[in-house]
Amino acid sequence: MRNRTGLILCALALLTGFLMICLGAFFISSGSTFNCRGNLVMAYLLLPLGFVILLSGIFWSTYRQASEGKRVFSHVLRQHLVQGTLPVVTVDRPDFYPPAYEESLDAEKQTGVAEGEVSDGPPPVYTETGLDFEEENDGHPEAPPSYEESVADLESAATSEGAERQS
Repeated sequence: MRNRTGLILCALALLTGFLMICLGAFFISSGSTFNCRGNLVMAYLLLPLGFVILLSGIFWSTYRQASEGKRVFSHVLRQHLVQGTLPVVTVDRPDFYPPAYEESLDAEKQTGVAEGEVSDGPPPVYTETGLDFEEENDGHPEAPPSYEESVADLESAATSEGAERQS
C-alpha cells in the first residue's frame, strides 16, 4: 500500500508542476491582452514554483526507481551468497584453433628433450631472407630510359594506333 501511495504522490507532483508551468505561461501570454498586473504577478509566482515542483518530482521518481533496483540487486546477491561459491565460467577452446603460446612452448621443450638437444641455448638469430632472385652476372640493374627515348616511344605508339584506326 505504501509503495502505491508513493507512486501516486510522485505522479501527482510531476503533473502539478507541469500544470503550474503551463498556467504561468498562459498568464504571461494573456497579461499583454488584458493589461492586468494581477495575472502578471501570479504568472511570475507560478513559473518558478512549478519548475521546483516538477524537478522535485523528477528527482523523487528517479530515487524511487534506483532504490527498487538496489533492492532487486541485493536480493539476487544474497541468493548467490547463500548458495556458496560463485560458479566460474570458462570458455572451452575447440580443437581447430592453434594451441596457446604456453602449450606450444611446452611441446617444443618435449620434442627438444626427446631428440637430445640442449634447450638452454638461445634461439637462432633472426635473418631476413629476400624472395627476389638476382642473376649473379647482372651486378647492376639496367638504367631507366632517358626522357627523350620515352617520349619518342610514346609518339611512335600514338602514331601506330592512329594508323590502325584509319585502316
